[in-house]
Amino acid sequence: MFDVYSVPLLTNEFCGLLRKTLRELSTLAESDEFSHLQFGRRVIDLDTIGLGWITDLLFHMFIQPISRHLFAKTEKLVDCGGSADDVKCESDTTPVLDWRQGYVAGYSADPAGSKGVTRHRLVSHTDDSEVTMNCCLGEETFEGGNVEFFGLRGTSEEGQLVGKVHRPNVGTALLHSGRHLHAVSDVSSGDRYALIVWSRSWGRLRSNTCPCCWLNRRQDSTCICGKRWN
Repeated sequence: MFDVYSVPLLTNEFCGLLRKTLRELSTLAESDEFSHLQFGRRVIDLDTIGLGWITDLLFHMFIQPISRHLFAKTEKLVDCGGSADDVKCESDTTPVLDWRQGYVAGYSADPAGSKGVTRHRLVSHTDDSEVTMNCCLGEETFEGGNVEFFGLRGTSEEGQLVGKVHRPNVGTALLHSGRHLHAVSDVSSGDRYALIVWSRSWGRLRSNTCPCCWLNRRQDSTCICGKRWN
């Protein structure tokens, strides 16, 4: 499948500990005293619960260095003296990706806020990121929850089913462009948790390009953020 990569990343033990922590926090938020936290009613941001160090480690030690090679051409993650299209330059090691957000999303055959899972599935969408990491946390017994890909925005494949990852393995991470349309199919049994990390390039790509045009791969001069309108 074009521009979608699968990498064994986290141990089953670590995934189990993270799931347990999230479940306990979601149960805690069911009480009147902590209901304002809204855990279990929305995705749980790791920075909010003091686990941002997990996001930092994954971003700096895994996503940043590998994305420079995997997405050099399609997402222009190599900078060579100002020419984003020149992907042959290997001397500049300054990371293009400079921002991250990590959170856990839950899907279930029986959604419940106390478990931190609020939906059965997720419809086709793109992410507000240059690169997305999606790591399956389990549980080990869930069924369904396939990750389906529907092509890159602005290409001839946009909207077409180009591939799917059947029941992702626990601890295995998928790396893909945020502009790659993707969905999660119905979870038919058990609970499925996923650790998601969005990575952006605020200092380079997004400082020179309208985010909407970047997302949709628009190459014309009709953008209202362009010089024509300002």
